[in-house]
Amino acid sequence: MGGQAFATSGPNGTPLNVPRMPPHVYKDVSARMQTLLKPIFQRTIVPRDAPEKLDHGDVDILVGGALQKWTPTTIGEAIGAQYHISNGGSHNFAIPHPEVPDAFVQVDIEISPGDGTPNAAELFEWTNFMKSDADLMQIIGVSHRALGLTSNDRGLHVRVEEIEPQNKKKSQIFLTRKPDEAMAFLGLDMQKYWKGFETEEEIFKWVSNGRFFARSTFDERTEKVNDRQRLRKRGMYRRFMDEWMPWNPEAGERDGTWTRQEVLEEALETFDKRGEYRVLMDEHNTHERNEALWKRIREVLPLEGPSLGMALKGLKRWVSFENGQPYVSDVRLTDDPPSWITIIGDAGEEPILAWVTENWTQVKSLEKSYASSARKGHKGNTQAH
Repeated sequence: MGGQAFATSGPNGTPLNVPRMPPHVYKDVSARMQTLLKPIFQRTIVPRDAPEKLDHGDVDILVGGALQKWTPTTIGEAIGAQYHISNGGSHNFAIPHPEVPDAFVQVDIEISPGDGTPNAAELFEWTNFMKSDADLMQIIGVSHRALGLTSNDRGLHVRVEEIEPQNKKKSQIFLTRKPDEAMAFLGLDMQKYWKGFETEEEIFKWVSNGRFFARSTFDERTEKVNDRQRLRKRGMYRRFMDEWMPWNPEAGERDGTWTRQEVLEEALETFDKRGEYRVLMDEHNTHERNEALWKRIREVLPLEGPSLGMALKGLKRWVSFENGQPYVSDVRLTDDPPSWITIIGDAGEEPILAWVTENWTQVKSLEKSYASSARKGHKGNTQAH
């Protein structure tokens, strides 16, 4: 939080004095905090900060694998904090400044996502990767978003274009949460990454040398609200977008650029995800065909408004199938209705549309009676109370 968590945490709601730290104080506090946290957590790390920083607002520490029971209070006691604020898995602590009297250092401790799960160790390494080098992963994310690639707290994913407009989360196919595998796929220099960066210039060149990075894709990206917020709040991100890319017109110039479909194919092949993709697309295509069938059903019903809604609900709740043939059930279905398009198979839509035309009045009447009885039962229960 850049040292701003304790702006109202002093006596009577006054701000604590949390001055920015010179590099030597930052390094000393980082090392001391990790030493104090090691008896409590199996994994502790300070994600690598951006190069060329002249000072630091806080110390961010990622932890995981609890070795003992803990609370924010016990952590605060272990590191000598005088104040703390907790918000979900993130905890802000104010410890006395080692050099400035009546001042504090803000220490932010975050519990790694997925802690306590079988994937905890991998997720810890991935989260450290995501948080290292300031805005690096945000730059990578925005630069590759148009190609269907997404990095989140669970790993690197590829988004299936046909599914994304209806369900962005379901459109994502997990690829990896191992930093080396992600960098290899993106065509980024792993050796240089692990060696570290001396300047922002090195970071920007490193990103733009990835195999998918292309100026044409970058220039044609769709800017979102979050992107504009990053430009205002994230200095390194802003310098890359507004300064470095315009000042380096050769960056990302390619003889040929990757398309989104080509990146998808490359991802499915590299990470052996073609089977998962086929299942996802089969489900999607079935859903689309089923939606198209219900659109035609709505069109053949001579109804509109609430009456149309009642008839459609009746069809979904009172129609069952036997050997692919529809019939009006004696019992109202309470589970999700079956996929009609899957049941009718090769018979096509025309026979089922003809059946609907002949039987919609019956199922609409059944659903109307059910709704009326349900309302009367609810009214009676209310009066009894």
